[in-house]
Order: sequence, then structure tokens, then C-alpha cells
Amino acid sequence: MSPDRRQLVFVHAALLTTAVLWGGNFTALKYLLDRLKPIDALLLRVGGAALFFAIIMLVDRRPRHRLTRSDALRFLGLGVIGISIMNLSFVYGQSMIPATLASLVVTSNPIHTAVISRVLGGEPLTARKIAGIALAMTGFLIVLFFGSPGGASLGGGEIKGMLLVAVGPFAWAFYTVLSKPMLERYTPLETSSWTAFAGTIGLVPLIWFDHGVAGRLADLSAKGWLAAVYLAALGFVLAYVLWYRGLRVLSPSQTAVYIYLVPVFGLLCAWLILDESITRYIIVGAATILAGVIVTNTARRASVGPTPLPAPAPAD
Repeated sequence: MSPDRRQLVFVHAALLTTAVLWGGNFTALKYLLDRLKPIDALLLRVGGAALFFAIIMLVDRRPRHRLTRSDALRFLGLGVIGISIMNLSFVYGQSMIPATLASLVVTSNPIHTAVISRVLGGEPLTARKIAGIALAMTGFLIVLFFGSPGGASLGGGEIKGMLLVAVGPFAWAFYTVLSKPMLERYTPLETSSWTAFAGTIGLVPLIWFDHGVAGRLADLSAKGWLAAVYLAALGFVLAYVLWYRGLRVLSPSQTAVYIYLVPVFGLLCAWLILDESITRYIIVGAATILAGVIVTNTARRASVGPTPLPAPAPAD
């Protein structure tokens, strides 16, 4: 196997692993939300990830690429969009709906990515992609109005929760497209770390609105801390680094294709661990969403090679 092909196989394996890890996020988060307030789970996930990234950056003695002032501002903006806003919608939205429904909503991300890549990156928005967007939206509406057990319409709180969760894939699409240029100057680990630090800073003010966080975390069980470690170390740190490895080689739309697989693993985890029911409308809606996003992203694309990196700054 040639080095280029070996690298491509590794990239796709990394993105598949990311989809598996993100699928488990919904179950781990739901477990925490049954025992903690949303702000607690949010700080455990984002703050814990920032802590893990800080430890990795301290232990890893390889030379770093020098962070310029302009890039620091860009990372701050990326952190607010892709970490603060995305996780706020993810956590608070899922506190209102089952993990199965939340995992389905994320499949809208490739659609957002295709549109934003067209506007910001010049990728063509063909008739095929437009048809796929309409098909996926139909599936989303099926889940939205008939996704609860028994085929009844979702309640007002559940609809609000789904709409909140839906903000996350939209923010993540901007995050994915706008992060691509940063990978020309920084490694996946550096890019993930700087955005995680910036996103954590954006969430710190929330602590002032709730002073009982420390007491609730002190009462968390061992299983709860295991779920928190999964959310921070695996579903965030490892998944983000692997995602950026894929994004450095593939285009944003090609990378976003792997979001299709997230609800598959999300539904499986919620069914196995949380015993959540999967209705026929969820299955029909999921199949329609997946068909739509596949149609949206199966148009022929130009090959994309790995983004070259400049030499890192010498160690101090």
C-alpha cells in the first residue's frame, strides 16, 4: 500500500472512530442530565476537555507553531462558535428530549456545511444538493411532529429541545468550514486545544449565575464521573483531534459525510444503555434524513490533498 493510500485509509478510520465516539456522547450526556443540571454537565464536558488538552500540551514536548495575535483572535471566534454555542445548544436542548431524537438532529450538519462551504468556500451548490436538502428537511419534520412514542406529535417542550439541539449542527458547520484555513498553520492538536481553551473562556460567565455547581459535582457517583470522563476525554478531546486530522486532508463537505453515522451509533447506545424506544416514525424520519444528506454530498468532488504545515517554531 502506497504512503498516500495508507494516509487516506488512516484518515477515514479516524473519522469513523469520531462518529462512534460522538454517537456515544448522547447517551453519556443524558445519563448526566438525569442527575445534574445542564450547567453542571456543560462545565464537565467543556472544562474537562480544556483540562485534558492543557495536560497533553504540557506533556507533549514537540515544537509548537507560534500563535500570532491575529490567529489568537480567530481561535477565540472559533471557540465561541464551535465550542461555546455548539455545546450550549447540545446540553440544554438534550435536557428536554431523549438521546435518540437528539442524535438524529445532528444529521442536518452536512447540509449546513454544504451551504456554508458554497457561500464561504466556493463549493458549488448543485441541483442535486438542493434536492438532498429538501429530502433531509422532510425527514426532520417527520421526526419533529411524529417522533414521540406511539406516533403522537411532540410536545412543546420537546419541540423547543429539538430546535435548541438544531443550533449545534449549524454552529458546527461554520466551525468546520472556518477551521480549515487554520490547519494550514497549526496541527490538529494545536487547533483543537486553542479552540477548546477559547470556548471554555466563553462559558466561564455562566458560573456566576449558579453557585451550587461544586456541591452537585461532589455528590456525583462513580458512574456519573465515568460518563463525564467519556464526554470530555473521548467524545471531545480524542474526537476533535481525529476530526481535524480528517479535515486537514479532506474538504469540509467530505469530512461532514461522517456525521451521517453519528445517529446510527447514537440510537444503538441509547437503546442498549438507556432503554429508549425507537418508534417507526423515528426510523422513517432517520432513513429520509440520511437519504437526503447522502444525496446532498455524493456529487463528484475534486480530490483534496493534505494541507501542508509550516515548520514549527523552535523550542524555547
